[in-house]
Amino acid sequence: MATIEGSAFDDFLIGSRFSDVVHAGAGDDFVKGGHGADTIYGEDGSDLLFGDEGDDSIFGGEGNDVLFGGAGHDSLFGGEGDDVLSGDNGDDILSGGAGNDVLLGGNGDDTLQGGAGDDVLQGGNGNDILQGGAGNDILEGGNGNDVLQGGDGNDVLTGGRGDDILQGGAGDDVLFGGQGNDILAGGAGNDVFVFHGGGGNDLVLDFDAGSDMMQIASDINGTGVASADDVAARATTVGGNAVIDLGHGDTITVVGVTAEDIQSDPNSYFTVA
Repeated sequence: MATIEGSAFDDFLIGSRFSDVVHAGAGDDFVKGGHGADTIYGEDGSDLLFGDEGDDSIFGGEGNDVLFGGAGHDSLFGGEGDDVLSGDNGDDILSGGAGNDVLLGGNGDDTLQGGAGDDVLQGGNGNDILQGGAGNDILEGGNGNDVLQGGDGNDVLTGGRGDDILQGGAGDDVLFGGQGNDILAGGAGNDVFVFHGGGGNDLVLDFDAGSDMMQIASDINGTGVASADDVAARATTVGGNAVIDLGHGDTITVVGVTAEDIQSDPNSYFTVA
């Protein structure tokens, strides 16, 4: 194991084939870890940090940093500033910290934590966990069976392909499960649940007709629906819960709501756009 020390200037630092510890120091630095399980500290400045091969731990520190995990199961911590974190291959942990960060999971079963700020989280391929934290965040699960948790703020959650769990948390959130059989919970706030064609059999856990809304695509799956009344007419009660038939095998089950509730006031439940 080698320890590599940067300077107060803009450094270009390359690790060895062993497991290195790199302290970049002040300045806007470039660091490439090389082979081995490296620990890289960007410290001050806006740094460009590559883990390369091995299971690396990378800390951006202060400044607007760019962190690439590379191959291996990496842990990336953005720290202060508006950072970009890319896990690439492997089962990675990405934590943005303070600032408005962009987190890209890549391949593998990743955990992405936005932290404070208005963050963008993209899980990529694999079964990922995305946690927006504080701020108005955008979460995109991608392929795989993902868990998306918006946290505080007005968040936009898109599950993508797979059987996903979307939890909006506090704030006025938008939840779109995408393809697959998804579970949606808006949490506190005025939430919008979005449904397009080919979505699968989705479950809405906590719909509040006084504050939430389900947005249905016009003519979804060729059903010809054009109004809230049209959608409400497709609802039946099964096991005490409303089940809405959207055609082509797609359904929405709304827990704690009956078809009679919906059909008595469709405009409190649906918009069609």
